[in-house]
Amino acid sequence: MVAHCSGGNLVEAFEMFDKMKELQVLPDSITYSALIRSLCHSSDFERAEKLFDELSEKEILLSDTGCTPLVAAYNPMFEYLCGNGKTKKAEKVFRQLMRRGTQDPSSFKTLIVGHCKEGRFKAGYELLVLMLRRDYVPDFEMYDSLINGLLQKGDPLLAQETLEKMLKSSHLPRTSTFHSILAELVKKKSAHESASLVILMLEKKIRQSITLSTRTVILLFGSGLRDKAFQIVGLLYDNGFVIEIGEVISFLCQSRKILEAHKMLLFSLQKNHSVDIHLYSTVIEGLCKIHKLSEAFELYYELVEVEKGLHQHLSCLEDLKNALEAGGRPEEAKLHTWQGVKIGLQPAGGILTATSRILDDDTCNLCEN
Repeated sequence: MVAHCSGGNLVEAFEMFDKMKELQVLPDSITYSALIRSLCHSSDFERAEKLFDELSEKEILLSDTGCTPLVAAYNPMFEYLCGNGKTKKAEKVFRQLMRRGTQDPSSFKTLIVGHCKEGRFKAGYELLVLMLRRDYVPDFEMYDSLINGLLQKGDPLLAQETLEKMLKSSHLPRTSTFHSILAELVKKKSAHESASLVILMLEKKIRQSITLSTRTVILLFGSGLRDKAFQIVGLLYDNGFVIEIGEVISFLCQSRKILEAHKMLLFSLQKNHSVDIHLYSTVIEGLCKIHKLSEAFELYYELVEVEKGLHQHLSCLEDLKNALEAGGRPEEAKLHTWQGVKIGLQPAGGILTATSRILDDDTCNLCEN
């Protein structure tokens, strides 16, 4: 029969196939693969699919009799089925072949792309994992199709896992792919994963988006991940990127995270970022209300030193002065005397004292508590 199929004599081949059934001779996988391949070659996919269904239902491929089947022999049928919305049917036979210990990288791709076209991206991802376990390397198209599809289905976590596998396979995704995943992670409020992706992007020298970086930092603060938020800000600036600091500080003020806002304002002064003067007033007033007078005076003093003259526009000067006086800090309350005097802020007997030293560079370090 194989000889008839190889010679293109399908009529004789099927006569022999029918004769085998009459004689109750069970066709093996070689018989089916030869007939299916020949029918596909002649574009008779309807008859080929009927034989394929019979092969699948009877699980002939799982039989130990006969030779080990070759996955490549079924590739034309896989391509036809996956191209016509029947990838699940193709995968059933493909998994039977895998149970016999046979596989083919091109078949993996055919099925994964087929699942993607039919919107079953998780099924495609599962095949991708199987492919990697067998030490096959998926190509760029397979990864890209899966990531885009998973994002469309609202599954950025699985898209992120796929991206990480893509990098391990030595494929570098487009910058837009990183940004798309990060945008969805932030939208889903996946704080830890968003931070991890930003760090990964920095490691891979991927250009950052100011908007997405800012939203990530706000998400971290809003999720109670204060230290992680400061870490991300520091890493971004260390690598030459920036965020909308004013937007972050506004969020912190609205969320009553005054100490975090104080720290961000000190950092913005260190980095010569222009921030609305009203935010300084809001934070200083907030610090006074929670009796953090040392921090309030520190922020005022740094503003005097870095932004010459800008402190005069603070609306909180009277409140700060009154708070310092009420807190037993009469020297600091003389706000007009501090311009141009370099001091260190040191507690002494419950009040701040001035010393003529240069303020340590670490004063504004984001990582300092």
